[in-house]
Amino acid sequence: MIMETNMEVKYNINNEDAVLHLSMGNTKLGKTILNFATLPGNDVHRPQITDKDTNEKVLLSNVDGTCSKYCDNCAKNGACYAWKMLCLHHNVVTKAWADNTVLLREGKVFDMIDDELTNNSAYSNIKLFRINVSGEIENLTQLEGWNDLAKKHPKIQFSLYTKNFDVLEEFILKHGDTNKNFVINVSQWNHVADEFLKKYPNKFNVFEYDGSIRKSDEYLEEDIKRLANEKHCPAVLKNGKHFKKNGVDFTCDMCKKCYKKTGKLTAVYAH
Repeated sequence: MIMETNMEVKYNINNEDAVLHLSMGNTKLGKTILNFATLPGNDVHRPQITDKDTNEKVLLSNVDGTCSKYCDNCAKNGACYAWKMLCLHHNVVTKAWADNTVLLREGKVFDMIDDELTNNSAYSNIKLFRINVSGEIENLTQLEGWNDLAKKHPKIQFSLYTKNFDVLEEFILKHGDTNKNFVINVSQWNHVADEFLKKYPNKFNVFEYDGSIRKSDEYLEEDIKRLANEKHCPAVLKNGKHFKKNGVDFTCDMCKKCYKKTGKLTAVYAH
């Protein structure tokens, strides 16, 4: 929680009132992927908006984001899609993402999701679960919690994108690998994952942001050539627009590649 701030806070979250929020898909995932989200940012980079009435900057929440040091580059460069979504749709998602963040830190989330997946008939046919549509893994306990949840629900494929290579390495050294239905997609961007991937080649899927066609993004010539030859996410076109198949947006639940352990790299055009 944010203990002290001189700024006004738009959504004050009370721990005692926090409830679990699961979402049934979106325009990028499709309508059949159950997903969970936490707040992006950290104790330095705190999402804020300009109040329309006072024209003053206000913090969106009194809860710090989950991205720790891995937030720095994304926040500074304005590349974080979750940050953008939070600011644009703050009236819809801030309370939900903040509640989930609080419950996760209190260690309550995994039993709550287990109960929903076991007893909620609305989720009886769920096959895919996206962890952290926004936000990041904060520690080993959380990563172990997701892995244990996957073990309890072997018919569901769980998928996570992460830049928290420190915790991922902790997990590897302790457990060797995640459960077979828990897929890790290492988030690569501007070589942030190079050191980790050299130590653990082909162990995890790699999902690499490709901004090489943007004039505003500076890329080495060797990276431009390399990325041009990589397979890209089929949902995003070179111009950053969403690919439509037969007039319908192509979504994650149509592809499912990031929900399978392949150990291969997939690039995605800036969008």
